[in-house]
Amino acid sequence: MTEQKVISIFDFGKTRNKFWQTCDKSVLDSQTFLIEQEFLTAGKAIVKPIFIVLGLEYIYKVTVDKLKCAPLITTHLTYIEPGSDHLVQLNSDEQQYGFRLQYQTKTLEIFLSDKSRYDQWRIHLRKACLLENFHEAYMVSKLIGKGSFAKVYLATRKENNIQYAVKAFSKTFMLQQHKGIESLLNEMKVMRKFNHPNILKLHEVHETANSVYFVVDIVAGGELLQRVRETGFLPAETLQRLAYNLLSALNHMHQFNIAHRDLKPENLLLKSYENNYEIVLADFGLAALLQDNNILFKRCGTPGFVAPEILDYIDGQQIYDEKCDVFSAGIILYILITGDQPFTGKDQKAILKANKDCIINFDDSLFKSAPIQMQDLIRSMLLKKNQDRLSSTECLRHPYFKELAKEQQVKQEKYQQNLNDYNQYYKNNVKMGSIDLNLEQRQPAFTGNLNSIESISCVSNNSFAKIEMKPPSVIGASKFSQYSCKLNRLGSRDISDIPTTQLQKTESKKHIDLHRIAIQNSHRKQIQDQFEDQPIQNEGSGINEMARMYNSTRQIRIPENLQTVSQPSKLASTPTNRNKKIS
Repeated sequence: MTEQKVISIFDFGKTRNKFWQTCDKSVLDSQTFLIEQEFLTAGKAIVKPIFIVLGLEYIYKVTVDKLKCAPLITTHLTYIEPGSDHLVQLNSDEQQYGFRLQYQTKTLEIFLSDKSRYDQWRIHLRKACLLENFHEAYMVSKLIGKGSFAKVYLATRKENNIQYAVKAFSKTFMLQQHKGIESLLNEMKVMRKFNHPNILKLHEVHETANSVYFVVDIVAGGELLQRVRETGFLPAETLQRLAYNLLSALNHMHQFNIAHRDLKPENLLLKSYENNYEIVLADFGLAALLQDNNILFKRCGTPGFVAPEILDYIDGQQIYDEKCDVFSAGIILYILITGDQPFTGKDQKAILKANKDCIINFDDSLFKSAPIQMQDLIRSMLLKKNQDRLSSTECLRHPYFKELAKEQQVKQEKYQQNLNDYNQYYKNNVKMGSIDLNLEQRQPAFTGNLNSIESISCVSNNSFAKIEMKPPSVIGASKFSQYSCKLNRLGSRDISDIPTTQLQKTESKKHIDLHRIAIQNSHRKQIQDQFEDQPIQNEGSGINEMARMYNSTRQIRIPENLQTVSQPSKLASTPTNRNKKIS
């Protein structure tokens, strides 16, 4: 049965006539996460190598003198089954594992034989691209939430029986909304940057013929405000930990120059019923990369929570900064202390005016009963002028969090010591077969910000290659130059440049060939016949072997062709304010 091709709602704007687009070579230098791999791809009736570098948001094709790229966020990913009737597989002596990447109308198909490398690339690509196999990969149990723009379902991933919340958007409905598709794309873009325990994690995005699905973690504790209504005022220690978690999440976002712009109690969810401070920040429909010139809805938010500078913004002015979130977080904390909103009015217009004037009653008896340092922090968060207001980083350094900061430092130091002890243990004691595992010689797959990607195995031979393959010959050489140099070395067939795993395979084959020659020389014809189909290598070079494989003269045949949870998530119980503009 032929699969129905998904027509993507994200293919708007100018259509590109090629998969790759030339880009400036310097773009690699700002990347904190880059991994490389040489794949096979099919040209016109030939199989050829292609050198690919993968980033968090783009995939790059590197040649000796050019750099080309394609965005991952709107690229569709499908998997090519091993052994499929494909030109690359038909022209290979090893089983090949393939990816099909489609950007707009153009397709790239790439293959490699190393299953462990393939699985690692698959992990990252499925988090960065659009998938099309939702109904094959997940079993949906029931509807657990509904909002203005999306429905939320409980679903189970079939391969591991892990449950997730799936936020489903109707493509027809989103196409009818003002900038609905752009807003959905923006939400995907910002959420994929985050990896923080107090921010809702986006695992995958699927697009089918009728829907777009966001696969996120289940947040079983419900809305924070509902919990407070049920339990009453929160104890001082709980409020302190909640405030720290909220500001920690904001600080993580702000490191990417991203502002949430719609903070309110309804968008703070609780992870469980075990405590009232482990919150998760959700609903990024109005989040924005503030350095972007094409920010959607520059004046937006919820009346009563929005920062005054957003209400004062006039088109053409310099955009406000991330401190707008600090103001909204201050309002939330004020409400949690007093049970009352600081800005009130008989209608929305009156509330917006009070919000803009920013006159807050800090003499409220309940507010003044809070710890002095907490009062001081909230006053500093709710200053009308954003230049006088604390940033999220400065808030975390406030004396109010001194003890919590020490606690976090102790945890971090213990974690680091555990890692050091673990590495020392393996360095001194662990062996595999007769080969010592020298961890000092191992290179990590990633040396940048660990919060920007999920944890990936980083031992040497089966891991992603580190960008610094060899020290550059010129101090300050760009990353592109390093890749270009590596390609030149590969072309020169310098055996010292071949990865260790490839050398081991080559040495193994050399041993087999020598044994075969010995058998031939002894004229043991019966045993010799067992090796007739095995090629004889004349050079001990893995690159030579790859080149032979790529240019095989064999005849080529071109192919013709969700268990349930006791407390459901309330992820979408509050309408998403995706297109909510302030007039």
